[in-house]
Amino acid sequence: MNPEQTTDNVITISQVVQVFKSQKWMIIGIVLFAEILIMIYSLIMPQTFTAVTSLMPPEQRSSGGGLAALLQSAAPGISLGGMDSKTSALSTDVIQSNALSERIVTYLRLHEHPKFKGLDTATIVEIVKNSFFVDNKLRSGVTYIEYSTTTNYFAATEETVQAATLSSDIANASTICLDQMLRDKNVSTARKTREFIERLLIKNKHKLDSLQSEFEQFQTDNKVFTIDEQTRAIVTSAVGVGAELAKAQIELSAVQQEYQSSSPMVDAYKQKVNELQAQYDRVQSGGLTNSDKFSIPLQKVPVLARRYLNLMRDMKISEQINAYLESQRMQEAIQEARDVPVIQVLDKAVVPKHRSSPKRSIMVLLTGVLSLGLATIWVVIATIRKSSKSLS
Repeated sequence: MNPEQTTDNVITISQVVQVFKSQKWMIIGIVLFAEILIMIYSLIMPQTFTAVTSLMPPEQRSSGGGLAALLQSAAPGISLGGMDSKTSALSTDVIQSNALSERIVTYLRLHEHPKFKGLDTATIVEIVKNSFFVDNKLRSGVTYIEYSTTTNYFAATEETVQAATLSSDIANASTICLDQMLRDKNVSTARKTREFIERLLIKNKHKLDSLQSEFEQFQTDNKVFTIDEQTRAIVTSAVGVGAELAKAQIELSAVQQEYQSSSPMVDAYKQKVNELQAQYDRVQSGGLTNSDKFSIPLQKVPVLARRYLNLMRDMKISEQINAYLESQRMQEAIQEARDVPVIQVLDKAVVPKHRSSPKRSIMVLLTGVLSLGLATIWVVIATIRKSSKSLS
């Protein structure tokens, strides 16, 4: 290849400027043609309208009392209370879930809307789900939910108005349905907890009734009323009778020193000692008289006291558990009946006055720049090539 030909094939700036001046009307014509085409396309292409609503972080709701918290930590299968965290309730996965989209479709009756006419539920749910965009602001905690609706080609004014209105309706419906979904979850988990506690209550009440019956039977069979007071009374009686017996025995010994064994005085003191001895024996074996229904033998006190205390302990524990479960059941019943919104709307979505796309000014500007550059390059190359061929 000749070096001179290589030099001749290099396009200089002066050549570009010269060609641009000579072919400027062609370049302008190409640019205008491209602008007109893009303007026409922007007028007939689908238009998108976007509505935005913002939500505050959901309030942290109590999951009941200590039992609910214990069950939640110990049994992952039993979910008590609301979401695990404030942000999880407004996560992208929750907002873009099929469950929420199905609620929105039912709430707004989208089957009857002209945009979704003739579509099945699964298709409508998929369209709604894919049209959401979620932006979680980590610092402020505010969540922005955007919903976009797109028209068909050659959209009339009525269709654009319907699309703009639909975008705001679905954006606002998403907050309402999300609140209902989370509140239903809270009610459902509170109901599960309450039913679980009620089952524990029934079981514990049966146990308490059984213990009470056993305790009553124990009292009847062993003549035990309050074993501490009974034992105290028996010991007091035994001490009193024992003291009288000891005194009578001393007096008998003294009388025997002064009188003969056959003396009536000695017989009288012997009879007194025998009566006191018999009383002392009866006190320790279960009462001073046969009609004493609540006297128990002292030798049986340790065994009876242990059984008595065990039964009393079991009953007290069951009573305390019963009271605790009753309080927990009431807390969960109140939680179940609460109707406090979980979602706090910061700004409701309004019907957008302007479309989010297409942005015609940007399209025209970009088309002008690109078409000008491409037209200039094409004209310059074509002109120089034509000149080269004519010279050769």
